[in-house]
Amino acid sequence: MNCFRQYLSATTCRQRGFSMVEILVALLLSLILTAGIIQLFIGSKQTYRFHDALSRLQENGRFAIESMAADIRMAGYPNNPLDAVETNGTDVNGNDDITVRWSDNGAQTRVYSIGLGVGPAPPCPAAANSLRLNRNNGGNQELIEGVQAMQILYGVCTNGVVNPPYVNAAGVGAAANWANVCSVRIHLLLVSMENNVVTQPQTVFFPADTVNTIVPADRCLRQAFSTTVAIRNRIP
Repeated sequence: MNCFRQYLSATTCRQRGFSMVEILVALLLSLILTAGIIQLFIGSKQTYRFHDALSRLQENGRFAIESMAADIRMAGYPNNPLDAVETNGTDVNGNDDITVRWSDNGAQTRVYSIGLGVGPAPPCPAAANSLRLNRNNGGNQELIEGVQAMQILYGVCTNGVVNPPYVNAAGVGAAANWANVCSVRIHLLLVSMENNVVTQPQTVFFPADTVNTIVPADRCLRQAFSTTVAIRNRIP
């Protein structure tokens, strides 16, 4: 404001309000700082969502692999005359089923398959299926959630040595070689329950030891798991 009285002090006379330019500059700096804080918050939240989804995938993948491997190792014990490992074929999505039998205080049967999960539909549509386990024909139970694909390959042995390559169930059945299967290779593809976890569609090699790729349209996080299990009762 302008000094308009003679008796005002010199200090008072020099006081003036902010100009429009100064106000606009201050508002601009405030907006820049606010945008930076918001961006930092969004980035931290996205990083948390990614690592949370990744840790869940890894935990579920390890649990599934260990559960299946423990049963497959028992196949045919002790010299079970039934086919120790066989397949129930593939579902409409090309996912394999596997049946394992052995004797332990009675006949034991384990069937692993892929099917629709028991919970509500997840935000990521590809995570709708789960890995299911059927113990002794007692009905399917959900083992882990968010399993998009499962493929099973078999190693056929001569004198305890695998004859390469590993083949699918059709290849084993065509040669009537179920009694000579001595190892099983499991491939699982797990997907996060949440969408928009990765910044762009993720290219995944599946099965893990091949050049086959899956390029989905969504932004769900995926991870492939693979292991080879020796059937103890079939190896000298």
